[in-house]
Amino acid sequence: MAFEGNIKDFGVADVFQLINTQGKTGVLVFQFKREIISLGFENGMISSASHNKKGVLKPIGDYLVLIGRISKEELKKFDRESKKKGIPVVDKLVENNVLTKEDLEKIIEFKIQEIVDELFTWKKGEYKFRLGERLYSKSKCSVLVNPQFLIIEGMRRIDEWPKIKKSIPDSKIVFRRKKRPRLSIEMGEQEKVVLELIDGKMCVADVVASSGVGRFRTYHALYNLLEGGVIEKTAVVAKPRRKERKPIKISIEAIINVLLWTGAILFLVANIVFGIIKRPFYKKNQLLYTQESRHIENYKKKEIEELKEVYRITKGKKPDSIDKLKKEGWFK
Repeated sequence: MAFEGNIKDFGVADVFQLINTQGKTGVLVFQFKREIISLGFENGMISSASHNKKGVLKPIGDYLVLIGRISKEELKKFDRESKKKGIPVVDKLVENNVLTKEDLEKIIEFKIQEIVDELFTWKKGEYKFRLGERLYSKSKCSVLVNPQFLIIEGMRRIDEWPKIKKSIPDSKIVFRRKKRPRLSIEMGEQEKVVLELIDGKMCVADVVASSGVGRFRTYHALYNLLEGGVIEKTAVVAKPRRKERKPIKISIEAIINVLLWTGAILFLVANIVFGIIKRPFYKKNQLLYTQESRHIENYKKKEIEELKEVYRITKGKKPDSIDKLKKEGWFK
């Protein structure tokens, strides 16, 4: 049952329900422009998910660094080791007891929900179900999430997202805590985590990146804190971040090679230009060779004429031909 279509004609929830009710296994791929979300299904249940857009969702390794479960150095080390073995880095973390299998399953479920939350905000896009394929075939850890639960959560996101985006239209907005908050809301864990990050300097995008609870949940918590009178917008708008430029390292050997090649090319160009403007050296040598050949030829003619004259004096008559002189041994 491989099929494809458009979100406008057959929505995300409808596609989920179709695959779930028929208990199919495969990969469901959604794409809008260059953004791609992929969901792995096992017998109708969602087992994995991925999102190719950078800056929106953090990989599990980066998420673990963010929440303090592992350092960046340790993550790089395990990432190198996992690549050598050809296994996902999360499996390497479980193997080295950085995570338990249960911890990893909970994180994967959270990441699946985070990706599906993002998917339900899409208004346009194409989808295609690839029957029998698997998203992470080498992973040892597997989870099964009921898509019906994700549909309920996703539909709630659809209802809440427009009002959230209306209150927080730009990710560069900076919030600060109110000096005298009304505290008219009962804060949950997500609101507490997000409130700790509000310092009047971090913009929404920075809070999303640092909260560790996902993009939608961070926005939802900010919305609740804003509506509850706990935080307020500042006049500050964060400037777009400049991409860090990595220093370019050039070896001495590379510099020497470049200089040698540059010198060779300049020498070749100089010779070509000189050849066009001035007569090349071989032309001059050719001219000298031609002149020398003419000189020798004239000398030989003069020598023959002198021999003919000697022959006339000796024999009393001129020779009939040069061949006669040769036969009689006057010259070789």
